[in-house]
Amino acid sequence: MPTDRAETTLNGKKFAARGSAKSCQPRGHSPRAQSPANENPAWLFFRRWAANPVSIASITPSAPSLGRLMARHVRREADEIVVEYGGGTGAITKALLDSGIPASRLFVIERDKELHAYMTAKFPGVTVLLGDVKDVRSLLPPQWVGKVGTIVCGIPMILIPAEAQRLIMDEAYAVMPKGRQFLSFTYSLRSPLRRQALHLSGKRLGWAMSNIPPAAVWGYTRD
Repeated sequence: MPTDRAETTLNGKKFAARGSAKSCQPRGHSPRAQSPANENPAWLFFRRWAANPVSIASITPSAPSLGRLMARHVRREADEIVVEYGGGTGAITKALLDSGIPASRLFVIERDKELHAYMTAKFPGVTVLLGDVKDVRSLLPPQWVGKVGTIVCGIPMILIPAEAQRLIMDEAYAVMPKGRQFLSFTYSLRSPLRRQALHLSGKRLGWAMSNIPPAAVWGYTRD
């Protein structure tokens, strides 16, 4: 794990950054007290779904096959990072790490406090940020803005209203170099994003049939 220490400020609070998930917590914060890493992930996911079904949209975590399918389409240069939107209980996060992405080059944005605490404890070395993906530019450390190789989206974009989709995608492409890919999955037969309205080129990259329910992965670019 990296040992270089630096400080940054997010939302008016100081953080100590060491390239680890724990380092992105406010000082004095204890995530294990909220949601220990050894809590059953399926039960935790179900509890958080019951509390906010629109944001989570599934009662079970993604299957390993879906995580592997998304990880297969991730591209990044050596000096770039990968950002995951909506880490949940880490099913896709694990697949990204297993594919060879270094933990120090993986950033996860999760807005649910219990899931954020779980992810922080479960994946030391991964930077887990508490916040909304619409604020990705302010959440990421400044040195990584413009150096995001791929965004892997685990939030239900198909359920998000048109104006919110536009804001999310505008912010996503503000942190990625031109031509880089935004990956999203859906349980629907149609694209989860409004391609023409959002000025996107996109296509279905494959199906994870063993996921419950089966999920299609889409990739999008904006020139």
